[in-house]
Amino acid sequence: MRKQFYIFVVALIAISMQVPPTALTEAMLKKAKGDFIINKNYTLEGKTIKIPSGVKLVFSGGSINNGTLIGNGTEIQMEQKKPAFGLDIVVDGEWNVPEVKDGWFDFESSPDFVSNRLINNLLSFSNDSTYCHIIFNEKRVYYFELPYKGRADLGNLVSFRMVDGQKKRNYSDLGTDEFSYLRIFTIPSNTHMTVNSTLKMLPTSVGAYFVFWEYGKENITIDGTGVIAGDNDWHRFDQPFKGKTYYGEWGHLFKCIRCSNFTFKDITLSDSFGDCIMYSGSHYAEEKNTRWASGLLVDNVKILRARRNGIAVGARNVVIKNCHFEGCGSKRVKGTSPRCAIDFEPDQVKKYPEIGNQNVLMENCTFKDNYFDLSSYQNNLNSYGKLATTIKNCVFQSKIRIQATYWMRFENCYIPFVFNTKDSRSVMLFSRHMEFDNCEFGEYDTSIVGTASKVFNKYTNCKFNTAPSRSSKK
Repeated sequence: MRKQFYIFVVALIAISMQVPPTALTEAMLKKAKGDFIINKNYTLEGKTIKIPSGVKLVFSGGSINNGTLIGNGTEIQMEQKKPAFGLDIVVDGEWNVPEVKDGWFDFESSPDFVSNRLINNLLSFSNDSTYCHIIFNEKRVYYFELPYKGRADLGNLVSFRMVDGQKKRNYSDLGTDEFSYLRIFTIPSNTHMTVNSTLKMLPTSVGAYFVFWEYGKENITIDGTGVIAGDNDWHRFDQPFKGKTYYGEWGHLFKCIRCSNFTFKDITLSDSFGDCIMYSGSHYAEEKNTRWASGLLVDNVKILRARRNGIAVGARNVVIKNCHFEGCGSKRVKGTSPRCAIDFEPDQVKKYPEIGNQNVLMENCTFKDNYFDLSSYQNNLNSYGKLATTIKNCVFQSKIRIQATYWMRFENCYIPFVFNTKDSRSVMLFSRHMEFDNCEFGEYDTSIVGTASKVFNKYTNCKFNTAPSRSSKK
């Protein structure tokens, strides 16, 4: 009893010795006129505080919490290893901070802790006009969510057009501002985001979301040894859609529209309900002469279990190399069309020819257990006039789908089976200016080397087998 009483008394003394946080006001910051030293714990008392111009925050053992802190071109000097910001802080405004670390913020390791605010706080230190390196380096799992909790059948809300007497929904409407509530985060231009932790989406029943909505952004790098994951592995298929389970297909990790100079390197992207990366031009009518996307590098990235596509590309100056694609579009992940590792499909290229694939290279990539390893519809227009996309040194394990595709070349590739959903026996009849150089096919199919195909497409030093010589799926 004496020992327990002693422990109790010591605890009371420790509590009594804790210093309550000091209220931080704008007047205090104005008085600083330069460096404001934070060597104790401050509270904003639930208020919004704008930092005066020219004031630098110097953290030297203290913290700020409980309110909204608005930067004003503000610099930060971090002289401590412990967190500088509490769980109840909101960061906003303009900052001038070249490097930000997730360890600057308090964190709760409970799986019930939703990290949307924390992630947005980190992103808020960057802006479109000032370079910032955001580093997720702590060994944490950041669970984030789609804040929208409404109806799952969003496809019922978009406009439609009549095609052959049937309604065809304009699903691209989901990318308009009317549906901005489907956007979770945005990385500003001129940002380098390194993820050595795990960012994992909590389950939703909504069939469309954009984890990172990037519209017109430029000069962004996403790299690291960590994981950015959607919710497909635990998505809630629990809301009815016309008497059936509504599956949707627009849950993208990175939705990059009309962007330029994006790099993805070394990271793992997984479990998207739609695409892990969609990088394409814009379909909005008002964007004349500026609607294309350009400058994409995807290097040594693992793309795992995307329900729709691992990567979908409709852009200029693209390099995809040394990447691994696994489990995309398969039955295991309830795959939805096009169900492939990589899709070269500039949607609406007939209407907007400038968004077609141009100067695209994919090389040295590996594939495992995808429904389709590669798919292409059009790639560019027949009238484009020169080679648009080259695929080199890839050993495909699953079938590939080529549909009305133009100006594409395969070099030193193994292709188990060429498939077309409309007419698999005449797959190449609808494609033009296709080149196959030093390729091996796991099949001998007259639709590939038939007379009509030879007129429009070129085969150089290719080998055809009566049966697959390597592992493949049909």
